[in-house]
Amino acid sequence: MSWRLAGLVALADWLGSNVRWFDYAPGNRSLEDYLAEIARPMARQAVAEAGLAAAKPSSIKGFLALTRSSFPATSAQIWAETVELVEGAGLYVLEDAMGSGKTEAALVLAHRLMQSGGGSGVFVALPTMATANALFDRMAELYRRLFCAESTPSLALAHSAAALHPGFRPALDLGSRDDRGYGRDAGDETASAQCTRWIAEDRRRAFFADLGVGTIDQALMAVLAATHAPIRQLGLSRRILIIDEAHAYDSYMQEELATLIEFQAALGGSTVVLSATLPTVIKSKLAAAFSAGRTGTKRANFPIWSSEYPLATTVGDKAHELPIVLRPDLARTIAVTRIDGPEAAVQRVVQHARAGAAVACIRNTVDDAIDTVSVLAEQGIAAQLFHARFALGDRLAIEREVVARFGRDSKAADRRGRVLVATQVVEQSLDLDFDAMVTDLAPIDLMIQRAGRLWRHNNRPRVLDGPVLEVVSPFPHDDPSPNWLSAMFPKAQWVYRDHALLWLSARDLFDRGMLKVPDDLRPMVEGVYGPDADARIPAGLIRQRNDALGKALAAAGHAGQNVLKFHDGYRRGSAHVWRDDLDVPTRLAEPVTTFRLARWDRNALRPWIADPDDRRAWRLSELSVRTTRAAGRAPGSPADAAAAAIEAAWRGRHDLAVVLPLVDPECGISLIDGRNRIVSARYHKEIGLSVAAAPV
Repeated sequence: MSWRLAGLVALADWLGSNVRWFDYAPGNRSLEDYLAEIARPMARQAVAEAGLAAAKPSSIKGFLALTRSSFPATSAQIWAETVELVEGAGLYVLEDAMGSGKTEAALVLAHRLMQSGGGSGVFVALPTMATANALFDRMAELYRRLFCAESTPSLALAHSAAALHPGFRPALDLGSRDDRGYGRDAGDETASAQCTRWIAEDRRRAFFADLGVGTIDQALMAVLAATHAPIRQLGLSRRILIIDEAHAYDSYMQEELATLIEFQAALGGSTVVLSATLPTVIKSKLAAAFSAGRTGTKRANFPIWSSEYPLATTVGDKAHELPIVLRPDLARTIAVTRIDGPEAAVQRVVQHARAGAAVACIRNTVDDAIDTVSVLAEQGIAAQLFHARFALGDRLAIEREVVARFGRDSKAADRRGRVLVATQVVEQSLDLDFDAMVTDLAPIDLMIQRAGRLWRHNNRPRVLDGPVLEVVSPFPHDDPSPNWLSAMFPKAQWVYRDHALLWLSARDLFDRGMLKVPDDLRPMVEGVYGPDADARIPAGLIRQRNDALGKALAAAGHAGQNVLKFHDGYRRGSAHVWRDDLDVPTRLAEPVTTFRLARWDRNALRPWIADPDDRRAWRLSELSVRTTRAAGRAPGSPADAAAAAIEAAWRGRHDLAVVLPLVDPECGISLIDGRNRIVSARYHKEIGLSVAAAPV
């Protein structure tokens, strides 16, 4: 009860202290008159205008009615339409292949849960801002059909840059949920009919939207010692929580995720988990956490045993596992070939592009991706580059271009012979479709995700005979040396540090020589992550494996210390120090430096990305780099005094970002790295930030 009470008091305080609804009143009334004439009427108005009066679910039923899809419902979507709902809080796990419509199935299921009184809205949590942005755009039309026609349901985007998303910015316009339109056309509704300003202006409140879409980080803050954790819990417990790409998290975040599901169950909320490549060990952990929250007991192993795939699992007092059938057009065989080094990989990309194919080349580091684009340009191939080291405004523009050119609705003429060189930003949730793919080696679950971007939509002509996943990798010999991976990937060796995991992945991929969807997905994931995997690791990589395992266990232990304990309750004297949301990390990662790019015209500094709102302009101009690579602006930089003056104002808001003035057309920059050495860097809106290695 203490968690609910803490959330309720915080919510009431937020509303009651807002002078938009509760302006100061003269003290010439009795308390009884003040309550009857002012406070209670305004409280009703505040709850309504803030969007806290939940929109009623629509009475329509089924996948086709909700989505208006031109395709028949898949087996997973039929399961969502018909599965027996758990009484009370339930955990629903859907494991199905990439592109199979899992998200739509989850929304169908969530709609049924709302109709049955099992929740008053939905929050969808995704691994990255890019995936959240993409789903938010997809929901713009569909979400209305989840709710009855006479309501004006709210739609919110929740991540650290939500206010910068062009589709979400109109929702920040002032209005109320009673706004019906600008004229006679009821369909021409105001922005506030989509999302009230009160909900939109603070990502902590997005959990009170009728449909919220955001990063998993925003949900995880509900189980960390952040000052507003209970209000997040309150909002989430009234929503059906959908966790997409549940496999995409490290040991630290897996522990946080399990705790989130435990809290959700304990507070009476249901959770839907989606994944194409969820290892059984993680699935069992999530089920055990849910069961502990539902029953009020300590976590214990929960029996999850089926090896079928695709599979739908329902967990209440017991687990019910139901094999489902893959949509026929998604069943395919992808040939797998090994490419012996990045140089040979570039030649394959060139060959595919000249044959007219739409090509994805996935590199595991930003520096390797930038180098690849440069080499392709020397061979006459103009490739588009997509990675995380762009100013946010440039990155959002590139993301839109990539989806338009390689997405579901892309045209043949726009795709023909086009090449996208990208990092891991494209491997999950973005609906992209390529004719050919050349990719660096990665863990098997991520390789499967990348392969899911091959021949994703079968309604277009292809220039190749069939899909081929071409993997840049050293050969997985029986007795590899400790530098098995680093010899080929000197930069990327630090991205996936468990080289034994990569060896197991390569061994399975190349031994099979193909990836059969869906038959191979479960065996390949379990072959790398299952209990028997360690026995297959060669002697030369055992030390790396043990180091990686030790770090994973330490990370999980660290998370176990940081997450809230439900049975402790919300009280003083707990082991936690409650901190501001901005000071509570959800991910265990290396320190990063936030830079904000600025144009210097010899007189003044202006944000790199123009926007009428100065704060938004600076946010759109920012990017982050590992502090070991770039810790700050080099002394004596151009416009140093002007940059320092801007930073001084930011420091007053506890904002530690660093201004990077760009002077010459080529945008050359001098930085200092984590060891205080001067390094040269360069920024271009089509290349991003490239940082040279420090002199030895």
